[in-house]
Amino acid sequence: MSKGHDLADHLRALDDIHGVMSAMKNLAFAETRKLAQYLENQQRLFAGMEDMLADFLRFHPQAPQRMGEACTVYLLIGSERGFCGDFNEQLRDACAALRPQLAGTGQPAVIAVGRKLTERLEGVLPLAAHFPGPNATEEVEPVLSRLVAWLDRQRPAQGFLRLGVLHHAEDGGDGVRLSIFSPFRHPEREAPIFSNPPLLNLPPANFLVEFADHYLLAALYTMLYRSLMVENRRRLQHMDNATHRLEQRMEELRRQRNQLRQEEITNEIEVIMLGQAILDPSSPAAETDYPQDGENP
Repeated sequence: MSKGHDLADHLRALDDIHGVMSAMKNLAFAETRKLAQYLENQQRLFAGMEDMLADFLRFHPQAPQRMGEACTVYLLIGSERGFCGDFNEQLRDACAALRPQLAGTGQPAVIAVGRKLTERLEGVLPLAAHFPGPNATEEVEPVLSRLVAWLDRQRPAQGFLRLGVLHHAEDGGDGVRLSIFSPFRHPEREAPIFSNPPLLNLPPANFLVEFADHYLLAALYTMLYRSLMVENRRRLQHMDNATHRLEQRMEELRRQRNQLRQEEITNEIEVIMLGQAILDPSSPAAETDYPQDGENP
């Protein structure tokens, strides 16, 4: 009976865990649905800015030469919470592979977003700063504000930031990518070709300096939303696999409990039948076990 109670207690504990995991899975699914709209709008905005940049540089290729010296910063976007598979481990391995490249670029600043990633980068790569990551879509903007404030302090007085972002690919097929965002660099994507130059209210060099801040801000928004989307998809997949294994374990425990209960019922029936045989005077067991009157015991 004690073993049956232990199995029942274990099943109740696993059922509670299953409820928590199912709630986490539902939250991750809801977050991906909410992020999809944010990400779509942000990607459309950033694509328009890249088209604008390509159009500007096509007619004013000399403008970047007057922007001053570039300051390179590498941003690593991980997760604040766990339960997302090897999301942070893949970034850590990519950072280890990136060390030779960083060593040849004058030791640029490296910053990390996400507590779980920061913990895994100890001893792998020296960090100039680290920030907590967003847990939900609404937390992207506060994280971005702290990040932008730090980046603004790193920007040279006469120059601009070149931002390299190490992040997960949105489709998850290519693993971890390194995307470079620089306002003087032609975008890799094809842009419409116009016959007339854009109308500017500022000199081209001044326009590019002003445009650079908006361009990098849009890039950071896009990367943070994209990383949070991949993180929640990984969490959804991880929790789905975990709940499936937990359900299999619970089903196995239920079979064990039923088998144990059947054995207990069988034992109880045997005890009842044995007791009935003893109490029935006409049964052979009763004649054997109890002496009749006049017989010596």
